[in-house]
Amino acid sequence: MRVELDEVCSASPVSLRQIGRSTEGRPLDGDSYGEGPLKISLIAGAHADEPVGPRTLERLAGWLETEPAAKPLLEKATFSICPDINPDGRERNSTWTGSSPTDLRDYLRRRERESPGDDVEFGFPEAGGRPARKENLVTADFLRERGPFNFHASLHGMAFAEGAWYLVNRREPADTANLRENLGAFTASLGMGFHDWDRQGEKGFFRIAPGFCTTPTSSAMKRHFEELSQPLEAEKFLPSSMEYAASLGGDPLCMVSEIPLFLITPTPPGSSTPGANFIDLLQRLPEAWAEFESGREEGLLELEDLFSLKPVPERTAMKLQLGMIFLASGLLELEELL
Repeated sequence: MRVELDEVCSASPVSLRQIGRSTEGRPLDGDSYGEGPLKISLIAGAHADEPVGPRTLERLAGWLETEPAAKPLLEKATFSICPDINPDGRERNSTWTGSSPTDLRDYLRRRERESPGDDVEFGFPEAGGRPARKENLVTADFLRERGPFNFHASLHGMAFAEGAWYLVNRREPADTANLRENLGAFTASLGMGFHDWDRQGEKGFFRIAPGFCTTPTSSAMKRHFEELSQPLEAEKFLPSSMEYAASLGGDPLCMVSEIPLFLITPTPPGSSTPGANFIDLLQRLPEAWAEFESGREEGLLELEDLFSLKPVPERTAMKLQLGMIFLASGLLELEELL
């Protein structure tokens, strides 16, 4: 079957079942769609300043529930969807997330993000661990009742990147060769390339190939902060959603999509440092922003020009998220999306 991603992106969000409440009392929603044997779990919104993932899953849920074209997928798979597992964070960022395209100055001025160790992604319950956040307990109960899963995805984003970046819980290159080829072709069809960044194992990020890296682990996160002599921060880390989904059994393929809000000029091929432009931008940005806040815009304008910095259209970002879900889960072939 062929899926028109524009139709999915245009679907109206529907009311989902309330499965609990957040720490501040906001509704946390989730629902299941379909009765097929392929079990898929999808969550988004763990990081408060990454708005595209929740919007993608809200529209996917609406499309699955209302569109006759979704019926063949619902016969093949059962989708368990929590569109936003951090509604409190979403509210705190609502002052800038309503504009499309995203305004760089609004983003830098108003965005709020949880500190390392306090985010919802690395807060899922484990036996003997510290008490989990309310949002994580609610989401964990929802997933546990529906697992084990064949595929799990947590939709994320990056402020700046040279292209799309995908994290996968499979470290051997051969395990993802076909997936990388298909996602590369799909990503290119939307006019975007891959982000290539070699973090050399920091926090569990091991580069597999351009555009692909391993998913970080809670144990690697703990070690990172222990090595920085920050034991209190290290103690905060609990399993990620990927680790929690895997703990339910079934050896699921787990992925994280990292789609940029702002695209920058890709590093030239053959560079000795993958992601050199990205690294350079991150090093220059704090000074430029400090100057902007003091009334001088020249530094920020220079960065926008030097790195051809531009917002990624929301619909493009949503399609990249959806393409990863459909291709990585095995629900659709590449030609059914192009």
